[in-house]
Amino acid sequence: MKSSQVLLIAVVCAALGAALGAYVARREVTAAPTPAAPSSTQAPQQPARIDAATSPEYLVLGNERISFESLRQRASRDPAFLQSLLQRYRNERDLAARGELLSLLNAVSGEDVLRFALSLSASTRPEDERDGLELLRAYSMDRPEVRQTLLAKLERGGDPQRMGELVAMLTPATMPSEDAAPVVAELAALARHPDPNLRAQAVLQLAQWDDGEQVEDLLHRAILDSSAEVRAKAIAGVQGSGIRSDRLKEALLAIAADPEASAADRGAATFALQEFRLNRAEYGIWRRAQAQSDEEGGEGR
Repeated sequence: MKSSQVLLIAVVCAALGAALGAYVARREVTAAPTPAAPSSTQAPQQPARIDAATSPEYLVLGNERISFESLRQRASRDPAFLQSLLQRYRNERDLAARGELLSLLNAVSGEDVLRFALSLSASTRPEDERDGLELLRAYSMDRPEVRQTLLAKLERGGDPQRMGELVAMLTPATMPSEDAAPVVAELAALARHPDPNLRAQAVLQLAQWDDGEQVEDLLHRAILDSSAEVRAKAIAGVQGSGIRSDRLKEALLAIAADPEASAADRGAATFALQEFRLNRAEYGIWRRAQAQSDEEGGEGR
């Protein structure tokens, strides 16, 4: 085990020991030896991002190691135990311990955790709001309360970077078109935002939510945007959405054949054009652009 992992586990020991003491005394304790004491390395300043792939295999509680999975199972089937974890999080101020608790709660999920996440996301404390939003990532956009929470925050505006993070959470889900309509409308508005990074993020997400005439129009305009980031996301949106039109094809052909366009734009446009039906003249443009892209990429050397 790496020293950084040992440190993180030891910090969790202090954070969870009180709340889970009774649980440690039960039978879900492994027989693995106690890890060595951690060094005095400084604790991280931000809680660990919730990610099942980085969840620890064990948590150290007292003198025992308890598997993360056994804690997850216990919290999933024991409402009282889950409530003790939620209360512990409310009282915990150690950032590393909060990160571990969030990881465990995210793995548990369920209705109680959803209500808790919604209450955190409504907090005026930035750190609580951030953690609440992290927990909400585990829930589908077909949940009205999740969808409405994100849309309300986007409608209030604010820092473009934070708004971009909210937009990235609007992952498409199967739902009635009436429910999806407010999301499409908000993304369409943000696709015209002055900030190019937010505009780019909105364009890409919008292409995944809708394939109507409005989106085709926004994609066409975004392909011609002055921002390289917006152009790249628009071309990616065309590729991923299945939206096809003559004017999208013409815009992509113009970029692919433009010697003044960046190599990145020309390469992306050439790749996207593979999904379009091309006549003989258009195919000739595409072949020349593809050969140029291959040459710039070093192929055939």
